[in-house]
Amino acid sequence: MNDSPKQSGTKHAWRRVRVTGSWLADNAVVWAHWNGTMWNGFAVPLFTYQDAISLCAVMPNLMYVEARQAFLFDENGEAEWFHAAPQVVDGEELHLYSLGESWCWQLADASDYRAVVADSYQTGPLHNCG
Repeated sequence: MNDSPKQSGTKHAWRRVRVTGSWLADNAVVWAHWNGTMWNGFAVPLFTYQDAISLCAVMPNLMYVEARQAFLFDENGEAEWFHAAPQVVDGEELHLYSLGESWCWQLADASDYRAVVADSYQTGPLHNCG
């Protein structure tokens, strides 16, 4: 059974959420956008460029490649590219990246904000991507 609202034809509003995954070190949590889409019981978040750059800080195999304007996840010699796609969020067109569409993303517990990697509105430079 597919839990995806896209499959049912139901359109959900986008909202800002914090997500995590068991592969992220130190219980890291990152910001994302989510419209209720699920895959096998897991959330399918989309990330702004800044959110995805923040994710690079805790995923050394994830990097932004300027020449392709895409994120590259390279693990054990297997490369996966993630390009931005336009989505309308609160009346504004955002270019969002579907990083790990079939990864086991979980919504983070709203009461535990101590592990948030970075705020999406941070303007300072971030590391491990480039």
